[in-house]
Amino acid sequence: MNVIIRAAAAYVFLLLTVRLVGRRLSSMLAPFDLVVLFLIGGASLSAVLGEDRSLTGAFTAIGTIGMMHVLVSWGKSRSNWFGRIVDGTPVVVFERGHWHDDRMKMLRLQKSDIMSAIRQRGLQRLEQVRYAIIERDGKVSVVEDQE
Repeated sequence: MNVIIRAAAAYVFLLLTVRLVGRRLSSMLAPFDLVVLFLIGGASLSAVLGEDRSLTGAFTAIGTIGMMHVLVSWGKSRSNWFGRIVDGTPVVVFERGHWHDDRMKMLRLQKSDIMSAIRQRGLQRLEQVRYAIIERDGKVSVVEDQE
């Protein structure tokens, strides 16, 4: 039972930590970002299992984390409020020629990150962009200006 409580607590803690750390564009993960993810995973594993090195303990921890994920997914499907807490909301960072620097700072993104996504869409100038939006999953949506 102790492994179950620690696994559930670790899941909630990691969920909150990921929300606080902010969104990072998945296509722009640097090697160090991956190292940090692995370190978090390793630290969580030892904290969840503690002294229990048994296969049963590992399966119990994995099962608990899986069930926590299902529970969170269920909560998101039932409540928009809960979904906004867990996943956040889309954030407009560029709008009709104007950068929202405060939002960029909050998301820990730089203009060069957004410009890269704009260029990947085949656009060459900011005048061609109406909106750049950071979606809940960290991807950039670019809405072209049709004028």
